[in-house]
Amino acid sequence: MRIVCQKCAAAYAIDDKLITAKGVRAQCPRCRNLQLVRRDPSAVPAAGAPAPASQPAAPVTLTPVSGAAPASNPADDLFGDFGAPPPAAPTPGAAPAPKPVQGERASGSDLFGDFGAMPSPAPASAPPVDPFADLGTPASGGGGAGAEDPLLDFLGPAPVAPQGLESQPSRPAKPAAAPAATSGCRVCQRPLTDSFDQALGICDDCRQPGSAQVPPAAASRPAAPAGSSDFLPPMADLGGGSASGVEAQGSAPAPGTESRGGARVPISTDIIPDMGPEPRSGLRASSPQLGAEPRSGSRSAPVRISDGRSRGGKGGLVAGLVGLVVVGGGVGGYFLYQQQQEASRRQAGPPPAAPIPEAVQAVLPRWKLKYLEIQGTSAERFAYGQQQLARDERFAYAEAEESFQQALVLDPANDAAIAGYVQALALGRGARMDDATFQEARALLSAAESRSGRTAPLLLAHANLLLARSGQPEQARPLAEELLARAELPDAQKAEAHLVLGRTWLSSSRELARSHFDSAQKLSPDIKRLHYYRALAHVSGGEYSAALDTLRKRLEASPKDWESLALTARIYQEVGEPAEARKLYEARVKAEPGELRALLPLAMLRYQAEGNAAGAVRDLRALMKNRARYDAPEVAEVLVHLAAAERTAGSQDAAVKSAEEALRLVKDLPEAQLQLFLVALGRRDAEKARAHLPGFRGQLEDGALEKVLEGRLLLLEKKPLEALEAFQEAVKLDARRLDAQLLAGVAAASAKRRDDAFRALHQALQSDPLRLEPRPATSAYWLRPRETVEGVEGAILALSEGPEDPSPLLYEGLLRFHQHQFDAAERHLRSVLEVDANNAGALAYRALIALRRGATAEARRLGERSAAAGRQLPVSHLARGLALAEARQVEPAKRALRDALALAPTLLSAQARLAQLESARGKDAARDTLVKVVGLDPAYLPAKRMLYLLER
Repeated sequence: MRIVCQKCAAAYAIDDKLITAKGVRAQCPRCRNLQLVRRDPSAVPAAGAPAPASQPAAPVTLTPVSGAAPASNPADDLFGDFGAPPPAAPTPGAAPAPKPVQGERASGSDLFGDFGAMPSPAPASAPPVDPFADLGTPASGGGGAGAEDPLLDFLGPAPVAPQGLESQPSRPAKPAAAPAATSGCRVCQRPLTDSFDQALGICDDCRQPGSAQVPPAAASRPAAPAGSSDFLPPMADLGGGSASGVEAQGSAPAPGTESRGGARVPISTDIIPDMGPEPRSGLRASSPQLGAEPRSGSRSAPVRISDGRSRGGKGGLVAGLVGLVVVGGGVGGYFLYQQQQEASRRQAGPPPAAPIPEAVQAVLPRWKLKYLEIQGTSAERFAYGQQQLARDERFAYAEAEESFQQALVLDPANDAAIAGYVQALALGRGARMDDATFQEARALLSAAESRSGRTAPLLLAHANLLLARSGQPEQARPLAEELLARAELPDAQKAEAHLVLGRTWLSSSRELARSHFDSAQKLSPDIKRLHYYRALAHVSGGEYSAALDTLRKRLEASPKDWESLALTARIYQEVGEPAEARKLYEARVKAEPGELRALLPLAMLRYQAEGNAAGAVRDLRALMKNRARYDAPEVAEVLVHLAAAERTAGSQDAAVKSAEEALRLVKDLPEAQLQLFLVALGRRDAEKARAHLPGFRGQLEDGALEKVLEGRLLLLEKKPLEALEAFQEAVKLDARRLDAQLLAGVAAASAKRRDDAFRALHQALQSDPLRLEPRPATSAYWLRPRETVEGVEGAILALSEGPEDPSPLLYEGLLRFHQHQFDAAERHLRSVLEVDANNAGALAYRALIALRRGATAEARRLGERSAAAGRQLPVSHLARGLALAEARQVEPAKRALRDALALAPTLLSAQARLAQLESARGKDAARDTLVKVVGLDPAYLPAKRMLYLLER
């Protein structure tokens, strides 16, 4: 069995027979570490093998793994008495230790066994020669127990001969009572009786200076071959080849022996504790059987008494030699270990590359198909992407996005390319990013952070991504704060972090936002986006004039800053000045004729802000005549707006043709899918509408609107209960959507659920009657005003229980009012009043219809009746207050509007009109009210218009 020392990691072999069921303690010869060795459950004992005898609980000394050298015997360990436990008493009735098999060699201590395995010598080409033939044939004789010499035990067992060397026939073990044999001095041939002399091969007299003589017989001795690995003389077989040495313990010293100090006394093995039998890895079948080495026994020569100095010198010489050998062996073993480790490293080769994360593997196949031929290296594509990113322009962001994708395709381990890609994605697409792309970008960032850590570019990209899509600045703020806490951050990245922090405070604290923008400008004055976000800070505070001044300065310095130009035009449209927006773009067309980024917004203004769909169609068709000058995505964008303008103008077939052509240029374009869906919905083609719904789901920047459109399709598919759930979900997402409330009542009515229908419609009756839905000034996802509630009339009237039932008529009139079908609405409301003359809801909406028609007196009369009949109905007080304001009765109008707000604080039209009336006395109070309204609903354009007029 092979084990490894837990302390020094040396490998050893141990006989499985010596390991009991509970395990044994083993001692490492190198570091003297004790550890518990348990039996290998996969080891199966050989058939017929005797069970191991009961052993004392002494640690087993391990055998180094080597090709020839066996492990040392604990009984032969010269230093075994230092710390070894005392020998255990023999168990009564225990069987005696088994005798060794004839021909089996007993091993002594391996002096160099703890230096690790040495390489096996290569077999010699010449026939092997016994290198110890010149030592003479060992005399037979059994060494008695008292004749054992511990020095010979220390020198270890006989060496293992190389393969091919014929083993001498083993001699039978002699009885212990046989006389001791002697070996001769190699100089004078006198018998050696002392163990020390026998170990050196020379007597004490011949070792004295000047006494060395070469016997004549030495010249005829054969020399050992150069390639032989046997360099030590054969050691004695102690105890007749016993592996444990138990027979030698407790025996008396033989007479005639003398000690080293004065009278020589043999060292008894009684002082050596019983360490138990030494574990074996197998029989030493490959070692030559050299027979038992004779011991000198008793000396027949006269006793020689030596002084202490000579014996001390001999001991010091031996100790020095042993120390030199140990140190040399250790150094040699260390260098051998280093060579083996170096060879292992060369064979292992370079370390394997880190696996590519799953998020990166998911995008690589798609991007490889997108970019079949990529010019340059990953570093070159990355550098180009950085250049485009620094331009801070919308189209430059798109080019940077593609460059970073190509860099990642060429080098999937380029985490900096991932950071650049997500940054370009967040700044370029912004809120137009679909949910799948957003989740994919987040997964890429997580994979990059797992490989490179939370680097500054990755944190910045993550923060911008969260601001662009999630709409939760609280998630992006900690990332920017973590960046600013780093002292080694460059100024450019600090400026970006301040810019992110400023954006997170835009909707909640204008002062904090401006402070961070100022810090960003000090650190990096060249950031183009800084002016854009600073203008947004002014817009969030209702300071439209200040925002326009900031953007005007930016455009004077950089007329081609299209982001600033687009924001300026959007502000003009929101404050009710579309003509000013047109002037901006016309100036750019005059400076750069044929510039698509100016011509396309002009066409959008025609059909989205000015209501001139036919003129927009002419302008867009003129752009298509020069389509060869534009890229495919730009042509597709023109075709989408052409489809929207043609659908608004009533040309449904032409709209379908334009949208389908846009899809051929850019597959799965969500703007085109929406226009095709709306055409199919208007034609009541549920199958085609269902096919186009997945094309824009999750990409409209308005989840509530998507639910409304899905509910309309479910109504068309005759699934009113599912449609009801969709409309209710839309109301939960955006409580401002009065269209969803009306449609929920229609869906419940279609399902013949009268109570549910009237509950939803009553909620719509108390909502703000002056706004059906929140609408942006301009949008790529264009829907006509009130398009979501078209084509659903009649379902509520089906709930009528007779001519005396006014509720279906009232709610049908409410639906027709929001469809701007004022004549039909007036007719249904009159029918309600014929049944219930004091119906407050019918009176209030008739007053609002009269205001739209300019009949101020009638509106005032109906408003007074409505407020008197429905004191708890907010819309009654609102209608009365608006009518009084039109009649220039300011104070009564204020009181009526305050009554409406007391019943419904979120009635934004009442707040805006009240602020307008109060502005004559104090602009600050009116401004504070309007800023509050804009903060509650940034899409409420009448309040923005009033704020702009107050500033002017």
